[in-house]
Amino acid sequence: MSILLVAKKDFQDAIRSLTLVAVVGIFTAFLAFYTYYEFTMTPLTTTTAFDLYQSTANAVVVIGTLLGYKSIAGERESGSLKFLLGAPHTRRDVVLGKFLGRVAVVVVTVVIGFVVVSPHYVMLAASPSVTAYVGLIGRLLVPGVVFVAVALALSAASRSTTVAMWGAIVLAIVFAFAWDMVRNVIESFMLPPDAGIPNWFRLITRFNPKYFYLDAQTLELGNAAPFYLEPWFGGVIVAGWLLIPLGLAYLLFERSDLA
Repeated sequence: MSILLVAKKDFQDAIRSLTLVAVVGIFTAFLAFYTYYEFTMTPLTTTTAFDLYQSTANAVVVIGTLLGYKSIAGERESGSLKFLLGAPHTRRDVVLGKFLGRVAVVVVTVVIGFVVVSPHYVMLAASPSVTAYVGLIGRLLVPGVVFVAVALALSAASRSTTVAMWGAIVLAIVFAFAWDMVRNVIESFMLPPDAGIPNWFRLITRFNPKYFYLDAQTLELGNAAPFYLEPWFGGVIVAGWLLIPLGLAYLLFERSDLA
């Protein structure tokens, strides 16, 4: 129950501080522009809901990271963490409650954004599909939730919001942008051009939570794909990205003082 109370307070704080309004507004504006651009500049015979994933996934990674980095460091810096723990809530309650509160902001942001721009999709997509659209929303929530957890661990390890902020910026740059750039360079210049993409390279790509869904079925590899390209292994990757950062966040927070 204490976890839910912390989560509720965190979500309400996001509303009172207008953080939720700002994040929803910025994401929806970006999504409206991007859907219009994607569906009008790309031939309508090839454009689908999946074509929206890449850039919007990068945006969701950034949102999750920026929402998470102040979760504990900000409370510690302002001194309100002492009052929160005196409520009484345990440190585990604070970690999990903060996580759920920030995840709620991510979910509301993504859902509202895609509901608002759904007319763009219906009018301009080649073959509008409610199932594909809802599936896209669900798939996008995964990296958002994961990077809230990762940024939360970063926040628990930081003594100030400045340190946490720079860590969050680096984190967002690496996983939202640099990962793809390095992957493209390796694929274009370092892999044998006629040998095809090796499975180990697909696994490395899949370790980025943005690409957890890249299984053998999605890649059309047939039945000879290794186990780490099976659909269930994507769940293992996501679980690892959630449980390890949350565990680290709790351990770091448990061993730190409140000053």
